[in-house]
Amino acid sequence: MKLLIDIGNTNTSMAVIHKKCFIKRYLIRTSRKEVSVAAFKRLLAGHLSGIEKIVIVSVVPGFLRIIKKNLKCVINPHIPVLVVGKNIKVPIKNRYKNPKEVGQDRLVISFAAANICKPPVIAIDFGTAVTMDFVNVKREYEGGLIFPGLRLAMGALTEDTALLPVVTLKQAVGFIGRDTHASMNNGILLGYAAMCDGLIQKFRKKYGKGVKVVATGGDAALVAKHSRYIKKIYPDLIFEGLRRFYDSPIAS
Repeated sequence: MKLLIDIGNTNTSMAVIHKKCFIKRYLIRTSRKEVSVAAFKRLLAGHLSGIEKIVIVSVVPGFLRIIKKNLKCVINPHIPVLVVGKNIKVPIKNRYKNPKEVGQDRLVISFAAANICKPPVIAIDFGTAVTMDFVNVKREYEGGLIFPGLRLAMGALTEDTALLPVVTLKQAVGFIGRDTHASMNNGILLGYAAMCDGLIQKFRKKYGKGVKVVATGGDAALVAKHSRYIKKIYPDLIFEGLRRFYDSPIAS
């Protein structure tokens, strides 16, 4: 069995897999900034003895140190802990002007998307930020776009205005909101769907009508219901990317 860990800005997701099968999933709030060794051990109880390799992709260096420290306390010291970008490299050509600036999570997701759909393909991740990353027909990572995530945008509305209420995102009903909550909810969901569709059209105008779209992230399903072009959603896209290359990683 392998333990795959994705440390994001809001949440840290973990998956125990055996070959291609997901055995167990876990979720930790990265924003807690601390996880006790005892809690970590309880979380992985029942699977610790079977784990043979650990692969981590992280965009939060501080929480990565916490996770690695906890792992040292609960697993066999001979089990390899591989960090993407340090111990292993995503097997995709990176055409970023400064390759080190690209988040490793974006490369893993792009690699996964290129293996699920024949490139050219756009990988969209609806997380704390929304990233749209493009893999060209040569299977090269070209770069992409980054803008605030839906909940970050909703938070800005409530934090920086005097009268707008706190709204929890949910499926939009109808088009025009008939109260403030619905107006804000529909504005965010329909607005992001329209923005993504417009950007996808720009990608296709530049790179061809055959550009495919793969989406992932916690808010992907909400946006996809109002999108013309976002149809393929893979909740475990980043784990799929890690799974596909951890057995034969390229050394950094």
